[in-house]
Amino acid sequence: MKMPTPLMFLLGIAISFSGCSSHEVQLRLSGARMLSQSELENLFHAERTVEFPILGQIAIVDYYPDRRQVIHWGSGTDTGIFRIENDWFCSTWSRLRNGEESCSRIYKISETEYEFVGRDGTSVAIMRLK
Repeated sequence: MKMPTPLMFLLGIAISFSGCSSHEVQLRLSGARMLSQSELENLFHAERTVEFPILGQIAIVDYYPDRRQVIHWGSGTDTGIFRIENDWFCSTWSRLRNGEESCSRIYKISETEYEFVGRDGTSVAIMRLK
């Protein structure tokens, strides 16, 4: 049976986009919801301390209303800034990631947990509210 050309075209487009966003699709199917610009601003509008479980350790990050951020892990620490723009949470550290900015969408996965998803659609980190 021959598939109609427009249907093949749409199927091709869907397949090409599914690779980059498959993790985001899985998050949405599991009930997670991406935070909007105003929800992100509300989440980070006041001083907040969170934890990120990373490679069997816990990193503690303090966020401040003036967009400063401070991270502590084991015997290390770093400082940086963050910004929220067009539903993206972007952060830059002095030393981590060689000072390169990283932007993520944030999905609420439970009342106290949020998942950061990078521009390529992969999971970057899980943040837990303290």
